[in-house]
Amino acid sequence: MVALAVFFLGLWGQVWDPNRITIYRDSLGVAHVWAPTDAEAAYGLGWVQAEDVGIPLQENLLASRGLLGKVRGKEGALWDYLLYLTGLDTLDMRRGVSPEVWQVLEGFAAGVNAYYTAYPEKRLLPEAFPVHAEDVARGAHLILNAMAGLGSALGRTRQGLLPDLAGLVEGYGSNAWAVAPHRLLDRSTCLLINSHQPLEGRFAWYEVHVGSAEGWNLLGGTFPGGPFPLIGCNLSVGWAHTFAYHLLTDVYALEVRRRRYRFGDAWLPFSTRKVRLWVKGLPWPLHRKVRSTLFGPALRIGGRWYAFAQLTYTETRALEQWYRMGKARNLTAFQEALSLHALPTFNTVYADEEGHIALFSYVHLPERDTTLQWGLPIQRPTPGHRLEKKVPLADLPAVLDPPCGYVYNANQTPLQATCPEANWHPSRPLIGLQRFTYNRGERLAELWPRYEGRPLSWQDLRALKHDRCVATEGRYWRVFAPLFSLDPARYPHLAEAIQAVKRWSGCAEPQDTLTALVMLSHVFLSRKMGLSLPEATILGYQPTEKEAAQALAWAARTLRKRYRTLYPRWDTVLRHGRGGFQVGVGGFWESLEARHWKYIPQTGRLHVTGGDGLYYWVKWGPQGQEVWGIQPYGASHDPASPHYADQIRPFAEGRLFQRTLDWEAIRRSAERTYHPAPGP
Repeated sequence: MVALAVFFLGLWGQVWDPNRITIYRDSLGVAHVWAPTDAEAAYGLGWVQAEDVGIPLQENLLASRGLLGKVRGKEGALWDYLLYLTGLDTLDMRRGVSPEVWQVLEGFAAGVNAYYTAYPEKRLLPEAFPVHAEDVARGAHLILNAMAGLGSALGRTRQGLLPDLAGLVEGYGSNAWAVAPHRLLDRSTCLLINSHQPLEGRFAWYEVHVGSAEGWNLLGGTFPGGPFPLIGCNLSVGWAHTFAYHLLTDVYALEVRRRRYRFGDAWLPFSTRKVRLWVKGLPWPLHRKVRSTLFGPALRIGGRWYAFAQLTYTETRALEQWYRMGKARNLTAFQEALSLHALPTFNTVYADEEGHIALFSYVHLPERDTTLQWGLPIQRPTPGHRLEKKVPLADLPAVLDPPCGYVYNANQTPLQATCPEANWHPSRPLIGLQRFTYNRGERLAELWPRYEGRPLSWQDLRALKHDRCVATEGRYWRVFAPLFSLDPARYPHLAEAIQAVKRWSGCAEPQDTLTALVMLSHVFLSRKMGLSLPEATILGYQPTEKEAAQALAWAARTLRKRYRTLYPRWDTVLRHGRGGFQVGVGGFWESLEARHWKYIPQTGRLHVTGGDGLYYWVKWGPQGQEVWGIQPYGASHDPASPHYADQIRPFAEGRLFQRTLDWEAIRRSAERTYHPAPGP
């Protein structure tokens, strides 16, 4: 009886009645949560996340409290240190957040607490409970700050790879495009939502559908710990995010004397405080000092002091903006939500039932004085280098309803987002604006014109999505020319392998027998150069001829040892799956059908870890709204669930399942209906 009482008593005196909240599970195990109010629906969402993704959910909430090190050891302690270094642990998370949204966060926290009160044996860390709304907000804020470039800048400074790699965040990619009705054969508006995240863990997408009598009806993906979908659609509008590589983080090489740093003509003391870091396996906490400056938090790396500045540290309204985006029912309301300018680092591709399409790159790009030097790290920074305000929305990239009828982004510069004549052009110099592109963006730029003069079919759109080829005139061929131009006369022992890579078409089809040799060469080159395939293509860093020959020799030896041939099918090498069930797939790191991988030395195989994951097609046409989607594995992260691996094969085959936002249809077809309360 005590446990049941917790369901009804909120931590702040609010009464939560689980009988008012209904969870419908469809045939794929996806949760559809309905309640009279948004806050109650969020309660149900907290409950189902605990059911489906309980470990990563708890880990993200632990990071918000500086407790992740207790369960994840050194890796977790690094996240805890980041929380303290940036001062996010002391930030008032309610600042700028409406009471309406705060109630949603409270509802989500109450749902999580209710589940772990009912099932205390599933807690990773008992002292982390109860969860509070502040934890939900702070956990999201910590992740956003890391994604905005801080985590990458810290790592690149330590590796000595500034300035070139300062703005790149490894592992975050995405594809998205929207097509207007006059360009499609069936006169519909179409949106592709295809965000590339890790397929497992704290940053893997969790699919859910939430609705309420207050007008919430939102289907999409969120991270574990997210109180509502962050990408997806309602009945009227939909949006996707892609990662924008604008330079949002500045790194300052500080002059330091006797524990003071130079700020213009003054020498100022560091602001210092002591923090405790808990690390799993250690019986006592580690005591560390964190320091900050007027430029930003500071660290000593390689014997020198650096400060790290972003305009994202104190921006607490990101969840507010996402909530309003999900409630918008037309372009005007959606733009009003965007006007909060609270999301730090995403391009947003938009479409709606009225036929509007758009791309907005509304990021936290700092206003930087064009008369100053901004090379990273900034040497002898002056007070003028201090970041104080964002470039206003009116000066940031946006493309709305271009005449050619399409917008797209695959992490390329937003200066190339549609047909050339409709692209956005900056009205003034903007330091840090992303201007580079690479294979996926280059490939789309060469594919879209092929459809000029005729309407696109559903088959055309699917072919774009599942394209597995390198752009014919792109950076890839230029950067890796040393690999493809090896002379067999100079390397007679590699003659067969050299001729093989020269014959490669540039398309990583599942049945292709040359792709494995090329891609295993990239595995070697990535380790040798210290750069992933996309990083090398972005930067234009070429391997030397010697490195290319070494890579090809290693790849050839590996294939002959593991597969007894130089020509295995690509889908026998590149494998997708989990829980002991794997299937072969095509694609590669930077194809539109993106596959990020981990090399498994024991087998010589490549295991897919990221890239294409949860994705949707959303259409509004004469027949109303249609939504099609697929997940990489299944709706649950629990190996005991029947939905742990049931979408692996359909995903690999490119099959889709129809989704619906029609609550009556959901109720009729639900395979399981229940309330968020413990079972009998």
